[in-house]
Amino acid sequence: MNEKASILIVDDDASMCETLLDILEDKGYSVVVAGDGPSAVAGAGRRHFDLALIDIMMPGMNGVETLREIKRANPETTTMIMTGHSALEGMVSEALQAGVEGVLYKPFDIDTIVEMIESKAGARAGPPLIDLKKYQVQPEALRLIPEETARKYDVIPLCIEGDSLVVAMSRPENLYVLDEIQTRTRMHIRPLRAALMDVRGAINLHYRAMDEIEREIEQIASADLARVPVVRIMDLLLAGAVKDGASDVHVEPKQDRLRIRYRIDGHLHDRLSLPLNVHTPLLARLKVLAQMDITERRRPQDGQFTVSIDGGREVNVRAATVNTSWGEVAVLHVMEQVSVMELSELGFLSDSLELYRGLIQSLPGLILVSGPPNSGKTTTLYASLNSLSTEECNVVTIENPIEYHFDNMKQIQVNPQVDLTFASGLRAIMRLDPDVILVGEIPDAGTAKAAVQAALAGPLVLSSVHSKDSVSALFHLIDLGVESFLIGSAVIGVVSQRLVRRLCPHCRSLRDVPEEERLAYEQEVWEARTQFYYGAGCNFCANTGYLGRTGVFEVLVMSDQIKHLLITGASADEIKAQAVKEGMVPLRRAGMLKVQEGITTPREVLRNVFY
Repeated sequence: MNEKASILIVDDDASMCETLLDILEDKGYSVVVAGDGPSAVAGAGRRHFDLALIDIMMPGMNGVETLREIKRANPETTTMIMTGHSALEGMVSEALQAGVEGVLYKPFDIDTIVEMIESKAGARAGPPLIDLKKYQVQPEALRLIPEETARKYDVIPLCIEGDSLVVAMSRPENLYVLDEIQTRTRMHIRPLRAALMDVRGAINLHYRAMDEIEREIEQIASADLARVPVVRIMDLLLAGAVKDGASDVHVEPKQDRLRIRYRIDGHLHDRLSLPLNVHTPLLARLKVLAQMDITERRRPQDGQFTVSIDGGREVNVRAATVNTSWGEVAVLHVMEQVSVMELSELGFLSDSLELYRGLIQSLPGLILVSGPPNSGKTTTLYASLNSLSTEECNVVTIENPIEYHFDNMKQIQVNPQVDLTFASGLRAIMRLDPDVILVGEIPDAGTAKAAVQAALAGPLVLSSVHSKDSVSALFHLIDLGVESFLIGSAVIGVVSQRLVRRLCPHCRSLRDVPEEERLAYEQEVWEARTQFYYGAGCNFCANTGYLGRTGVFEVLVMSDQIKHLLITGASADEIKAQAVKEGMVPLRRAGMLKVQEGITTPREVLRNVFY
């Protein structure tokens, strides 16, 4: 190990600094700790550091400003920002634009830090580090090494070349691992060295439940109908969806096959083709799980169920079926039980976030979250409840379905069979002394009027509606029969939102764009640019150029002027103009500001936000 490798840790958290100091000094590195930005910059001006680990959310001189000054003092220093998932994504994007080499999300694996230090110092012997993002992993190679073995030894198979298996691993000099893989695969092993974090990312990406499904298919092709293992196939389809981060599974019969598609980050991807003889038993299994009528194939049906996958992970599934010319189609909406996000993680611009936080703290009144289906409205509502939930606050919800269970809230499931609808449930909730009410959605006139009356009676009411923007949500209530003066009295704010795909941080680069995209950007941001970040496609993003999604929001606050315009019959354009005058950032501009920060692309904003 290179004894001269030096590290600068910049963090106002003394316990974090002490932990890193102990671990890294034990490994032989020279470590200096700074508790604030100015001290770190002064230290970087006096001596060279191979690596600077900088907390992004420090008070005073924040992490972005600190890394800029350190880079200015010594451009050769490798900089990494340390952040929790609650950090504003705008700050992370600003750090990337400032030249930071990577982002470490707390809690992080110390091995990834050591890997990078050794690579920077050139201390480790062996072949040069490859860029794993540029390699295409062959499915044939992937099948030779089980996922358990790949994770145990931190190795990812890349391709087969003659009688050799090419693998990427963090420590190709480990002869024991090479011998184990050679014995298992009965092939010569040609190792390439890759960063540990890249290898682990590739393992997470490429090892999917699809391998198991393919093995099942080989049995299905020659099996009698009665022997088709549809229970196992259903479990594997759902497990694969969760691993891929899919929101929906589409089961679609075609003329000669059963097509399975996953919706990932808002886009459908072909995942599997099954023999048609699987269709009928697979639909029967789905209907049993979702408590549908197994004998009914002509009428549309819907239901829901909960399954446990991968050793206990709870997944809620909403299922719907409808008959088509090729047979019954099924769509399964997959909702894994994950932690509720913080408001700061959703994608609000900083000013809009402060506006919205002010709204949900201003009891009483009605707050609407608007947008098309699958635009993240429920996620925003749950994050809002999470920020309000305290021992002193009585929170009651009426939902269909209950997608996340809170320990300290009363949650009611809609049940039309016993006449428990959104409207009737809301009237019942008013007898439970609520401080905050969540109405999952406002689907009809009865629910709209009940929500407005509840908000006028005292509690804070949160709900969602389907509309194209915040002003349209107000007119949607009018269309449902609510008088404009009641809307002006009850509604305190409206949030409209969309979801856009995030650029893959591993393969993004600047490129020229079509004139339509450039002009759309300039119109909203008032800035002339010829190049924008786009993803080239790599192993980490399945060659799409995008990785994950984020929200685009506009926040309308019901001021006295907007209430007056609504009550006096002003048009939607007039109300929107007043809201913008008062500080509302429209959806289009909010989306293009994310383009400016390098978070997404003009094309993605045009596709999802413009209308």
